[in-house]
Amino acid sequence: MKTIYLAGGCFWGTEHYMSQFDGVLKTEVGYANGNFADPTYQQVYTDTTGFVECVKVTYDPYVVSLETLCRVFFRSIDPLSLNRQGEDCGTRYRTGIYWDDPQDQGSVELVYMEVQSRYDTALAVEKGALECFYPAEDYHQDYLVKNPEGYCHLSLETLQFAKHYSQITTELRSFSDDGKKVVLPKFFKTGKGEYGEGDKFMGVVVPSVRKVARKFRNASHDVVEGLLESEWHECRLCALLILREQFAKSSDEIVQFYLSHTKGINNWDLVDLSAPYILGFYLLDRPSDRNILYELAESDVMWERRIAVVSTLMLIRNGLYDDTLQLAEILLHSSHDLMRKAVGWMLREVGKKDEPLLRSFLDKHYKVMPRTMLRYAIERLPGDVRMSYLK
Repeated sequence: MKTIYLAGGCFWGTEHYMSQFDGVLKTEVGYANGNFADPTYQQVYTDTTGFVECVKVTYDPYVVSLETLCRVFFRSIDPLSLNRQGEDCGTRYRTGIYWDDPQDQGSVELVYMEVQSRYDTALAVEKGALECFYPAEDYHQDYLVKNPEGYCHLSLETLQFAKHYSQITTELRSFSDDGKKVVLPKFFKTGKGEYGEGDKFMGVVVPSVRKVARKFRNASHDVVEGLLESEWHECRLCALLILREQFAKSSDEIVQFYLSHTKGINNWDLVDLSAPYILGFYLLDRPSDRNILYELAESDVMWERRIAVVSTLMLIRNGLYDDTLQLAEILLHSSHDLMRKAVGWMLREVGKKDEPLLRSFLDKHYKVMPRTMLRYAIERLPGDVRMSYLK
């Protein structure tokens, strides 16, 4: 178990909000970082004690990371507001993140910088080591559980985010398999220096993730965005499958959302199960918008380059091959094995529809194609033809 201390305005609402997340074991409201011992609420209320209303969050780091807790916390506050959250004003309502373990500083700083990058103005959120914490009076503990109609400075949308996000992550975890927890990290190369370094797995198979995504197909974009920021692979996959479910209702909005959240699409299955069915499908009857693919193909991020070429799978299935072949030429000398496989795979799909077109491309490029790319591209060709290219 670990602890982090979060000040987000009135501690009634912040406690109720944070207590809902999967992996949070216990919450306790209190007063932090003041200038004397054992303060009372009446003393803190005067705004002369230096204390801030704060929530001590005890959590299981094997279920939820400190980074995730910090990210969802930032969703509950106005990070630019000084000494005010909602209608509550005063220094006791200032915002902050305080750690009691020096090793936690890096995680807090990481998320702080992520949030700061979205604003031109400096954040008004304190961060630093906890100086002191004193539990508040009993009637403040779990106040909104005891008083469901009681005052809360948080919006209904914010509280619904916590509820729905927690429902999805909890349901995903209910499908967890201990054996898959061991197998999946190896399969997706999560070791040091590997393409999936640091990725974490609950141990949930794709059919189960699909089931959860269908159940929560109406999740808000805030919830989907939160899932895409998760350290858990299955949460990010579920978010993308939810977007697939929502695509038919609002394709323009979903595509824009998808393209602005590619940071969370960072493993090959996440790309392959989303790119053709969202971006690829969108571009079927929008040839003038296909410059998006070429912009992605020039990206410094390998996963975005993979999105570019794999998106064309939907074009290929509808008899449109030009963009695949042009992207294959652009990506012909890719150094990463996953890109070589992706390009070869799309060329193979072209060949299944139009073998002479594939062979024309190969005749021009096979001598300089990486071996893996070539092998994938020729896999469905007759044996003697394959051998002629391999020689």
